[in-house]
Amino acid sequence: PCLSGGSVLGAGEERDNALSLAMRSIDRLARFSRKVATSSITVTRAFSAESGRLPDDFLTRLLARHPALQVSTNSYDLESHGRGESHHPTSPPDAVLFPSTVEEVQTILRLCCRESSSKKKTTGGDDVSEVDIVSVIPYGAGTSVEGHLNLHTPPDEVREVPSSIFTTDIQEKWRKVRFRRRGGVSIDMRNFDSISDVDSDAFCRFMIDPGADATLGGMTASGASGTAAVKYSTMKENVLSINAVLPPDTILSANDDEDAGAVSVASVGCAALKNSAGYNLPSLLTTSEGTLGVITDVTVKLYPIPSYVVAASCGFDDLHSAAEAVTLIKMEGIPVSRIELLDEMSILAFNKSLGVDACAVSHEGDDRDLRVEPMAMKPHLFMEFAGHSLVREDLSAAQSICVEYQGTNFQSAWDEATRQTLWAARHRLYYSSIALRNGATPQSTILTDVCVPLSAFADVIGWVGAEVKENGIVGPCFGHAGDGNFHCILPLTEEDTEEYKAKVWKLIEGLSDRAISCHGTCTGEHGVGSGKKKYLRRMYGEGGLKMMRAIKNSLDPFNM
Repeated sequence: PCLSGGSVLGAGEERDNALSLAMRSIDRLARFSRKVATSSITVTRAFSAESGRLPDDFLTRLLARHPALQVSTNSYDLESHGRGESHHPTSPPDAVLFPSTVEEVQTILRLCCRESSSKKKTTGGDDVSEVDIVSVIPYGAGTSVEGHLNLHTPPDEVREVPSSIFTTDIQEKWRKVRFRRRGGVSIDMRNFDSISDVDSDAFCRFMIDPGADATLGGMTASGASGTAAVKYSTMKENVLSINAVLPPDTILSANDDEDAGAVSVASVGCAALKNSAGYNLPSLLTTSEGTLGVITDVTVKLYPIPSYVVAASCGFDDLHSAAEAVTLIKMEGIPVSRIELLDEMSILAFNKSLGVDACAVSHEGDDRDLRVEPMAMKPHLFMEFAGHSLVREDLSAAQSICVEYQGTNFQSAWDEATRQTLWAARHRLYYSSIALRNGATPQSTILTDVCVPLSAFADVIGWVGAEVKENGIVGPCFGHAGDGNFHCILPLTEEDTEEYKAKVWKLIEGLSDRAISCHGTCTGEHGVGSGKKKYLRRMYGEGGLKMMRAIKNSLDPFNM
């Protein structure tokens, strides 16, 4: 079926519910169908959220202004937009909106802050104006792991505000207002961009590789990085300019549909590689996690495509030695483009995913009989070197350092198919780690990360490995070792005892505390979301939090 306006053609809510299971397997087709649905098709819209928490006329007013805007209140869409790839509970929005123009985003935000037509009396007898606030969650690829997509609706509040923030003509200077929280909407921005949309040619490419079906807006908002950050840095260093629709700073009149004035669109940064004009606003929006506006346009750096790429792997007797080798490779200035560290349990997960025998693999255009073999049960480094010359010398220098730290079975691969085979353990790590425990799923798995200075990397990751082993925790530990960033995958099941869960949470708390105590961070690339807010005070102190609150209150005064 062609989906548009939140329902199947010619059908109502009942058929939406009946198709929810089928939509789980045709989600991508449905997304495509929304994009190509035309206004010439008569669509019956049956919005189940219209009688829910949203203002009664929210969606009808929105579609009156933008008839081509795709909207969904289908239960599957709501659920899938209310969670990421994490253990945090699902908290669905009341509607999912699929804008394709900046003007549509502007109208959405304007209607999310609107004066109600009713007035209520306080206990003191004073007239109180009511303002309906709809919470907004910008949505990229839905792969966040720290509860970024969970809708948290603040409580209603009554406060006095200057009348100048209303679009209506009001005589009194101050006005007592009840801000009513009326649910929330998810603004799905995948019609705007994807990594494949980045302009490039035969010689240049966008090099940030988060390893997921990411969007540029989502990568920017979360400060994504990934395996290539050791050479190309993170999104924060690769974003040159951003256009973002900012939250409204005035309250729309209850009956004002047309001449309300558009919300602001901020254009910050420029296309030059250097810019010292004004505040560094692109960096402010990068890692803002959707809390300061909706990103609609990003200009990023492109890099020359290297002539040569070679992959390598090496085993070590213990995790600390492997981490020490990483530190020395970096200190020696050997230009690795990727360097990943997997602990012993990560290798166990990979070997189990293969079964008892080697797994045959095929690559397009390569008819060789390549096989992914089980690996020795010990920590491993996976490296990649890329450039236009001297790659062989860099490979040799890294091998010498690995041998110095008792590294064994150093292997290298130059062609694409063999490189992919050599790196198979790293590529399969996430799902093979979850499969270590029967009954575990991505939604029951805790995936946490920290980032520490390289001088502390070996000690901190060594401590984690020891804690996991001592407490009998199933928790593969791996990392983007070249920049001090590493992760723990901690699968949980319904059968876990409270004692086991307490050990897991104690490990997470201890890891974050240890990272912060050595001047690192509680998250290197996953972001704060709702899962790691509690660590910000320890990282930045009350002064740092005060500064963040001031920025938030200035750009988003109604806390949308």
